[in-house]
Amino acid sequence: MEDIYLDLPLRFDGSKFKSISLSKSITRIVSVIISTPKGSALSDPEFGTDQLSPDEALVEMETIKEDLAKTIRSALERNEPRLEKVSVKVQGGMKPDKTGIVPLKIIISASETATGKSFKLEKTLTEDYYRTPFPGRMG
Repeated sequence: MEDIYLDLPLRFDGSKFKSISLSKSITRIVSVIISTPKGSALSDPEFGTDQLSPDEALVEMETIKEDLAKTIRSALERNEPRLEKVSVKVQGGMKPDKTGIVPLKIIISASETATGKSFKLEKTLTEDYYRTPFPGRMG
């Protein structure tokens, strides 16, 4: 028998809660983890990702990408035990000709602990990321 994962937010239709697959359940919680600043969840102050400085110069883009990948990987390893072998890459940043910025793309790869099945999720940060504290608004 396949495990049942409840869809969030919980919605009761009068007879049952909506359920989703393991893969969709993991995708949803990963999205929540990477878009929640650490310390903002009162029930667990360690839930979420560390904020990065919104004032950090864009010339420090490689450092921003490294820090972002590190905080997301750490948060996923701590808060999502259904994933293992988590890898996080951040692409984008300043264009080679310095004429602008390519939005940052977060690429998460892992394995589902229970099944060994490959897990992959890609999220793109909008330009608001550069004007607001991490995590910005995700597309």
